[in-house]
Amino acid sequence: MNKSFDFLVEVAKHYYVDSMSQSEIAELYKLSRPTVANILKECREKGIVEIRINDLSPFSTETGKLLADRFGLRSVCVVSNEADYTLTLYKTCQEAAAFLASSVFCDGMRIGISWGTGLYHTIRQLPKCGYMNCEVVQLMGGLGASALYYDGSELAHILANKISARYYPVLSPVLVKTKELKDALLSEPGIRESMEKSKTLDLALVGLSPDKPEDSSLVKAGFLTIEEAQQLADAGAFGHLCGYHYDAEGRFMDIPTNDRVVGVNVGDYLRIERRIGVACGKQKSRAIYSALKGKLITDLITDELTALQIISFTS
Repeated sequence: MNKSFDFLVEVAKHYYVDSMSQSEIAELYKLSRPTVANILKECREKGIVEIRINDLSPFSTETGKLLADRFGLRSVCVVSNEADYTLTLYKTCQEAAAFLASSVFCDGMRIGISWGTGLYHTIRQLPKCGYMNCEVVQLMGGLGASALYYDGSELAHILANKISARYYPVLSPVLVKTKELKDALLSEPGIRESMEKSKTLDLALVGLSPDKPEDSSLVKAGFLTIEEAQQLADAGAFGHLCGYHYDAEGRFMDIPTNDRVVGVNVGDYLRIERRIGVACGKQKSRAIYSALKGKLITDLITDELTALQIISFTS
């Protein structure tokens, strides 16, 4: 087929505007999926498609560079704030989705994902794009959560559908009553398979939450009471990631609550080469700062006011 300029534009619109997958476009035009991938690459090379973040001010870009330098991060995306927190969250997640689709995801990638509002809105805004031989692994339980934001298997399923990947769920609550019950759940064939997959991941997508009771995602999801969260905060917990609580220095804590988490082993998590955190809001700044100090994440996507608050903690 002669790849005229108009044809290239048509394919690009199907992929980037209509959210058709590469496989769907291939079927429409009777092409192979690799041919469609090459056409989309040609669209970028010829300037038909330009993937960029349009709303970042020079100031927020410099803020991102400063954060990256201070904490040795692989990449930082800092999004300018809107007047309303909900709008800021939505825009931050929009940029996170664009970043993942244009610069991170690729064929053969094994992706782990936790849960939370930021990740939920990010994954919902991903364009539908087919990749070859990808896998999505749920990093932590979420069964019984009070909202879809915190349902890890639902979020993993949505991501897998968006990128045409196979997914491996963890059909369990993230926090159970006893360590013995946690160990029994981890021995279940389905959960055991997912946890084995988590040992060989290329990428982790994670949310970060403060441990203040009024801001804790575990409280909002119904897995901790306000009293339990306050006890953790009093014991020195600053935030949690994949259900595990960490201290002011970003060290996962040796506490009974962490022994009851049904999810990825912390050692396996820290061995994942790329760990991208999506977190928005000044109420999360201390938790993000501690996670950065402990090198719990390698990349960060956040808003400008939160980034500035984090930088102020280093001075």
